[in-house]
Amino acid sequence: MRNIFFKKILVSLVLIVVLGMLFGGCAPTAPPTGPVVPTTYTITVMSGAGNVFGSVYVNGLPTGDYVAAWGGATVSGVPAGAAIYLIDPGGWVSHTEIFNPISGLVVLFNWW
Repeated sequence: MRNIFFKKILVSLVLIVVLGMLFGGCAPTAPPTGPVVPTTYTITVMSGAGNVFGSVYVNGLPTGDYVAAWGGATVSGVPAGAAIYLIDPGGWVSHTEIFNPISGLVVLFNWW
C-alpha cells in the first residue's frame, strides 16, 4: 500500500513538470515591442546673446565644440539629465543647464 502511494506521488510530480514545460514553454522571451528610446542624444547648444560664447562642456568634460556669440554648435552623445555649461576663453564659467529631452533638443544660453 505504501509503495502505491509513493508511485502516485512520483507520477504526479512528473506529470506536473511535463505539463509545465508544455504549457509554459522553454523558448526565450520575445523582444520588446514599441519604440526604442536612445540613451544619448544629438543636441544643439545655442548662444542667445552677444556676450555668451565659449567651449561646451557636458558633465564636466569638454566636447571640443565652441559656441560663438549668437551662434550654435551641434553636440552628440549627450545623455538625458546631463549638466551642460560654457567656459569662455578667459576661463569664466557660465551657469549650468540640465538637458531634458522632453523639453527639446536645443539648449539655449541667453545669459552668462
